[in-house]
Amino acid sequence: MKKNVLILFVLVGLLVACTNSQKKAEKDGSEETVTLSVNDFTSKAGDYVGQEIVIKGTVSHVCKHGGKRMFIFDDNEDNRVKIETGEGIASFDASLEGSDVEVKGVLKELVIDETYLTEWELEVNEEMNNPEADTVASAGHEGGGLGESADQGEHISALESIENYRKQIKESGKDHLSFYSVECTTYEVISADTIR
Repeated sequence: MKKNVLILFVLVGLLVACTNSQKKAEKDGSEETVTLSVNDFTSKAGDYVGQEIVIKGTVSHVCKHGGKRMFIFDDNEDNRVKIETGEGIASFDASLEGSDVEVKGVLKELVIDETYLTEWELEVNEEMNNPEADTVASAGHEGGGLGESADQGEHISALESIENYRKQIKESGKDHLSFYSVECTTYEVISADTIR
């Protein structure tokens, strides 16, 4: 009988210790870092917003205007993930294009809704009506540089971008669009055989 009670106490003690250890890990944020593939990024990104992730891919493009972002792909060059510089990373070097990289960073979400578009439209109209303004109100908005095409010089006017986003929102059946990217904290060049 004493032996059974002792075993029961040991089991209860182990159960409590495991539960406390799990709660401490959740509280400390010491969860295991999630690894996403480029191909699964769009469908799974919404589940990991604000969390640290690891993603591997081949660099298809580095922004020529300051190197603040690059795009990576896996087996389909049309399916890309935008990687932005984070704290401690001044820029990405253009020589990374064609390299296989492993990126660690925080998954970010940009939500474009009617409020966002209305504010952006007001800024654009203010600048258009101000003869001293020498830039279009796109610097603070993803619409001015959301895709790789904007980085490569294929500029669409800000007002056209706003209308395109409104059309996309309407077609989506939702009240907003979500665009995901990774704010890079570290990256390293890796060999091609470790990606695929």
